[in-house]
Amino acid sequence: MQLYQLVGQVLGVDPAQLSEESNSQNTPKWDSLRHIEVVFAMENAFHVRFTMPEIASLRKLGDIRKLLEAKKVVFNPPSEAQKVA
Repeated sequence: MQLYQLVGQVLGVDPAQLSEESNSQNTPKWDSLRHIEVVFAMENAFHVRFTMPEIASLRKLGDIRKLLEAKKVVFNPPSEAQKVA
């Protein structure tokens, strides 16, 4: 499952509405509880673990992508490559 699809599923929003700039301020239903649910979903889907400082640094969807990439998660192009805002 790709990043936008997973985040959209957790938040209950259309993945097409998400961008690298999506965050709790500009995305419906993205509150503090959903943020933690997004983190847990990422850990489970991509078989990674985040530290508390890493979780605290995640402000927007682009931050999540960068952290996952730093943990060697590879996303299938081109479905999300063009989503960069």
